[in-house]
Amino acid sequence: MIQISGLPRRQGSLLTQLRMRHIALNAFLHRIKVVEDPRCDHCARGVHESIRHFLFECPAWGRARQEVVRALGRRAESLAYLLNDEKGVKALMCFMNSTGRFRKTYGDIARRKCTA
Repeated sequence: MIQISGLPRRQGSLLTQLRMRHIALNAFLHRIKVVEDPRCDHCARGVHESIRHFLFECPAWGRARQEVVRALGRRAESLAYLLNDEKGVKALMCFMNSTGRFRKTYGDIARRKCTA
């Protein structure tokens, strides 16, 4: 696992949770019996809210996802790149911040303005 230096604590925490696949998305929360339903609350597709669904598939986050694609091109489709490359991690944190999905727990994830 590659360490990204200079990450604020909340971003480092989220990155570790993503890498370990233990992040507060419904699929994981259901597995540990915190929520009853593993399905995504943000789209009507009826699929489990997994990391892959959240990052790459959920239509609710399409606009935020386009910003990542604009910044990274084809690399935006690689989970390994998003989790292990400094530029990928920065784009990932901007994406997560813009969705607001973790705001209740972490507040503003990317305190500085995100730019492509």
